[in-house]
Amino acid sequence: MTKARMQKLVPALVIALAGLIIGVVLANALGAGEPEAKRMSAGVPEGQRPAIGPTAPTHVQNPGAPDFASIEQRVADDPLALGDAAAPVVMLAFSDYQCPFCALWTDRTLPVMKKYVKEGQLRIEWHDISIFGEDSERAALAALAAGAQGRFWDFHDELFAGGRIRQPQQLSHDELVAVADKLGLDVAKFSADLAAPETAQTVAKNKALGSDLGVYSTPVFVINGKPIIGAQPEATFTDAVEAALKEAGR
Repeated sequence: MTKARMQKLVPALVIALAGLIIGVVLANALGAGEPEAKRMSAGVPEGQRPAIGPTAPTHVQNPGAPDFASIEQRVADDPLALGDAAAPVVMLAFSDYQCPFCALWTDRTLPVMKKYVKEGQLRIEWHDISIFGEDSERAALAALAAGAQGRFWDFHDELFAGGRIRQPQQLSHDELVAVADKLGLDVAKFSADLAAPETAQTVAKNKALGSDLGVYSTPVFVINGKPIIGAQPEATFTDAVEAALKEAGR
């Protein structure tokens, strides 16, 4: 097997294994008698589905899970956040730029979530946790550097264009600078921010947060303190937001 092919396969294999482990752990926590959950791969095109267990959870809360609501930042000028800091519902998102399901979610479900954001009902706080190594971390640095010019989400969406991840060679320094140029960013400032210690510190902080919370697979979302594992069907997210809005009296 060539090195290039191995680089392509490793992220998918890691996701599959992590998804299986999470499914087993959460299924055990829920106990017997619970209805079978929807498959994590629902809505994913045939041939792109990772091999996961048949009872991977869709919207469950592990009784032993940390208090996710306590890590909502609600910082008004957070470049990695979308929406009003005072929105009644906050969604925390943990992602990686080499995660196929993160790309799929960005393409299919993020536009729907943005409607809630536009209506002032939802705030999204994004955390790139770079679990797939150097290329993922470089992409996270670049997205944050774009965020310094108020363009984090444009850069993020470009890296996940068409609901697909980029190949590792497309996440090189030069390729990321080319993306910044394509988006019309100030390339000199982008390059400086990309190399800035402060940018590296923020990326490291997000990665550490994911590790501290036990997020070893992506994507993971938290709405109203309740985790959603994987790129579940759109309805899973709209139902969760609607339930959270109802709890908030909206």
